[in-house]
Amino acid sequence: MSDATTGPEVPEQRGVRDQARGEVLHRHARLTKGGRPIFCTPSRAEIEGHVLPRQSRGTDGKVIYPTREAAEAAARELESLGARLLRSYRCGRSRGGHYHLTTDTTVRAGVPLHLRIPQQRSPLSA
Repeated sequence: MSDATTGPEVPEQRGVRDQARGEVLHRHARLTKGGRPIFCTPSRAEIEGHVLPRQSRGTDGKVIYPTREAAEAAARELESLGARLLRSYRCGRSRGGHYHLTTDTTVRAGVPLHLRIPQQRSPLSA
């Protein structure tokens, strides 16, 4: 009997709840050569206290998306899997510009479901 997989193998990742979410990260996040998502970490100078932290501690450990488009696409897919509304933002620690996702707490997030435009509705809530 062969034990072939039908899709890309998603490595064990911290913070990933299930295979579907892991596949979203695999498609959109910046990956290591081994295929694991890259997480944002402080620079050595930040850790040693030679420079002021460029981001708050809450940014450490967030998945890196290479472009805003990749982050937005991941956000929409994660929302369709049941995540809260998400938005992308540019990381202040990044020289070249990488992006993270955060929970969207803007007014649009507080609009009742029946008043949202279709792109803001989750297919699971229809």
